[in-house]
This record gives sequence, C-alpha cells and structure tokens, in this order.
Amino acid sequence: MLKWVLLGILFGTVTGITPALHVNTLASIVETLLTSPGGFSYVMLLYSMGLTHTFLDAFPSTFFGIPEEETAVSILPAHKLALHGQGLEVINISLKASLLAVVFAIPLAFPYVVLAEHYTSAFGKVAVFVLAFLLIITEKGVKRIYALLIFLISGIFGLVVDRLPLKEPYFHVFVGLFGVSAIVFSLKNNQKIEIGNADIQMSKRRFLKFSFIGTCFGMLASLLPTFTSSQAALLGSFFSKDERTFLTIAFSVNTSNFVFSLVNFYATGKTRNGILVLIKDLYYPLSSKELIILLLVTIITSSIINLYGLSLSTIIGKAISKIDYTKLNLGILLFIATASLYFDGILGLGVLLTAATIGISTSILKVKRTTCMGVLMLKIMITNNS
Repeated sequence: MLKWVLLGILFGTVTGITPALHVNTLASIVETLLTSPGGFSYVMLLYSMGLTHTFLDAFPSTFFGIPEEETAVSILPAHKLALHGQGLEVINISLKASLLAVVFAIPLAFPYVVLAEHYTSAFGKVAVFVLAFLLIITEKGVKRIYALLIFLISGIFGLVVDRLPLKEPYFHVFVGLFGVSAIVFSLKNNQKIEIGNADIQMSKRRFLKFSFIGTCFGMLASLLPTFTSSQAALLGSFFSKDERTFLTIAFSVNTSNFVFSLVNFYATGKTRNGILVLIKDLYYPLSSKELIILLLVTIITSSIINLYGLSLSTIIGKAISKIDYTKLNLGILLFIATASLYFDGILGLGVLLTAATIGISTSILKVKRTTCMGVLMLKIMITNNS
C-alpha cells in the first residue's frame, strides 16, 4: 500500500510545483503508462497524487503567477506577498493550512455522508446567486456597474468557451484571466524575488480559526456541482481582513474540498474533480473499509508532504530569486503562449488572449479581479446541474 501512496506523492509533487501542469493531465498520462491500471492500489495512487497537489499548487501562483481553477483567486494576495519578500511564508501557510484542513475534515467526514445524501441542486444555485450579489455590491459607486459588466462579460465568455472544441479550456481561461493579466502589470517591476523566511505572521489562534472557516467552505464546495474551491474561497474572503487570513482560508478550502469530494463520491457516486472521474471509470463503488483506508492515506500523505514541502520550496525559490524578475515574467509569458498553442493551437491562444483582455480590464477599471469568476458562476445561475 505504502508504495502506491509514495508514488502518488511523487507525481503530485511534480504537478504541484510545475507551472501549468494540472494533476488531471498527469493522472491521464500515468493511466496510459501503467500496463494494467485499475484496482484499489491505483485508486490510492491517484488519490494521494491529487491530495499532494492541493498542498503544493500554491508554488506556481506565488512565484510565477500562474493559477489553476482551484487557486485562481489566491494568486493576487500570494503574488503580492512574494513581491514583498514573503514568498516562503505563503508556501508555509499553504502547507500548514492544508494540514489543518485535513485534521478538521477527517472527523467531519462521517456526518458529511448524511449531508451529501440530502443535498439539493437548488441550494447550490442560491449560494452562487448570493456570492455573485456580494461580489458586485461590495464595490462602491460606479464601480458596481463596472463589476457587473465584467461579471456578465466573463460569464458569457465562459458559456462560449464551453462550446468550443478545446482540449484544455480552463487552462486558457484561468491563466488568461488571472495569470497573464497579473504578469503584464508586473513587467515594469525589475526587482528580484526574495523568498524571505517561512515564519507565519499570524497568531496560532487566528490561524486555527481561519483554517476551520476554510474547511467549512471547502465542505460547501464539495457539495455543489461546478462550485469551485476558488468560489468557496471568495465566500471566505468576506470573513478575512488581510492577505494572510484570506490565504489561510483559500488553501484550507482547496484541500478540504478534495477530501470531502472523496466522501461525497463514496456516499453518492458524484464526482467533483478530475481525479475522481478517473477513479470512477476504473473502480466504483468504494466500500466503507476502502473509504477508511483512503482517509488514513490522507493523514499519511499530509504528514509526509509537511516533512519535505518547505525544504523543496526553499531550494526552488532560491534558484528563482537569482533570476531578473522582468526576464522571468517574459519567459513565463512565452511559456504560457507556447503551452496554449500546444494544447489547442491558434484557437486556444485566441481564448487565452481574450481571457487576458478581460482580466486586464479589471485593473484598468479598478474593480476586483475576482469578478472574473463570473466565467463559472453565470453558467451555474442559468443552467440546471445535479
């Protein structure tokens, strides 16, 4: 058993620290490489891979500014702290908040089974409407109109993208909306990134409090179809007062969402992420004994990651800190464009540029870039999902 878990941790580490390499992509590659994929051992590999990824995917959004769907809204405060020489602190917040999310989620997993079985899609739709309202109403004056326009434009853009023949639609969408737009405005910054120290500048009591809040919102995200970790983190943002508390919530949401999605899968058969889709194709249903084993794997994996995650991030962060920041950003933009072309050709690049234009417009209009989450939210609001 441990062999498969360790292999999953290795693969998840690769996807977590590599910009633009999603865990789902690597999982599909692993599936093709294995001579006889399937069986519970393969489930443990995939699950530990996905869980590891949630601990380490803060690295690209902190040091490179390249988000995924799950970490899109955290890129702004994470990148800001990195530019102020606190990048390693962000990674430590991610590791510790994710670990606490596991600690909180495990005992909540059993009553969650009952909750998952009684979930209704109407509840999910109401939650998204409330979140959209809060995103817009919290702007001031004419900015509310701008925020509404960005929300609607992003939402219509998301609906159009869903109809396009793209292999990796959300790579172009989220890297464009949140990554490219942030990098473009950072090009004039000629400084070098200083990783700083890993000390978390927050009291233990506050850290526990906001990690628990994030865990609860992660539970919510795992219940609602197409309601992502980023959207759940947005809800949590109304409880936070600064970058560190927001990041604590966001990273706790990301990991707890993954854990609770496993429990939801066990209870209802519903898949809330790509890893579970792969697992369901090969191994379903899970028995109660297998669920308990996977929850034990959750504890083992989380503990192992926290033994090496910070040291690995320190080594890579120091290497990055020696690179001129403008050159690094230009290199990242070239990498993104190349990846976009590789995945979906000229069409993919066009979607990326469109998304970047929408993201950049939020900075010009001086509204929260999180209003771009309309790219997913509008779809939920006007369609029926289970």
